[in-house]
Amino acid sequence: MSATTSTNVEQLYADIVQDLVPYYMDAVLLPNQQIILNSLNVSGSTGDQVRFPLMNTYDNAVTISEGTSIIGTSGAESNLIPTAANVTFTKRGLGVDVTEESLEDGGFDMVRNGVLSRLSGGIAQATDIAGLAVCKTEFVNNDGVTGANAAFTQSFVFSPEALAYAAKREPVVKVWYNPNKDVHEFRATVRNGFTALRGNTSSPTTPFGRTIISNALGGTQAEANVQAIATSVANLRSVNAPVGADGMYIGIIDPGLELAINKQIAGLGGTTISSLSDLGNNALRNAALAMVSGATLYRSNNLPDAS
Repeated sequence: MSATTSTNVEQLYADIVQDLVPYYMDAVLLPNQQIILNSLNVSGSTGDQVRFPLMNTYDNAVTISEGTSIIGTSGAESNLIPTAANVTFTKRGLGVDVTEESLEDGGFDMVRNGVLSRLSGGIAQATDIAGLAVCKTEFVNNDGVTGANAAFTQSFVFSPEALAYAAKREPVVKVWYNPNKDVHEFRATVRNGFTALRGNTSSPTTPFGRTIISNALGGTQAEANVQAIATSVANLRSVNAPVGADGMYIGIIDPGLELAINKQIAGLGGTTISSLSDLGNNALRNAALAMVSGATLYRSNNLPDAS
């Protein structure tokens, strides 16, 4: 709790505590039910990890002779014993110091918005980076170009049921007053984690995610394009990877692949692309770029490189 009697600081702290989680959720891409269907909040429970049970793949029914035992017929007994994937929680934190002079001179609203954006944006970005690192480890089948260094970025196309997310601690903030420096010290933390439910480790023959390696923005290497998205979607369909409620898979792409896609679309049948105002407005609202070849695309600057 705040150790100062300053009315402004108490109000600043109250506003930040109230608004930090909404700001964080608006900034975070991955803990989104449209992107990751299996999401849990286990705040207040014990333990440092959670386990998600996994249903085994379906067995095909077999032909049964009249009057014979169904379960006794070879191949007719289906194993429903589940496997599991674990999420281990990791603490992520960020701090910002606010001097008394900042409050006096900068204006309450400006300081409040600055603190909120820094704290929520910092822990949100760390969360996205952690989730996309799991994608890099688990979605190893590449439908893009060939490349294995920092000149290439890895984008991903996956089923909403490919990943799982769990939060042990929603974003919280604490503040102390340092009288020696006349500074109010804000510290924000969150504890969360990701795992792949159907990735290369858990389901090596039927992973529900694909990677697309493409030229990083500003580079001079080979580019992937819309065909790579379509190929990933086709490969996911071939293993019966579930789609979302909108009938689409999820595509998280970097600005380099976005540029390559736009260049390809703009070159179809002419040299310009017509105004896509509805898509543009949608992108501003929720980071979704478009629905392309069976995937809803989201842009992220936190995707890993191919090194």
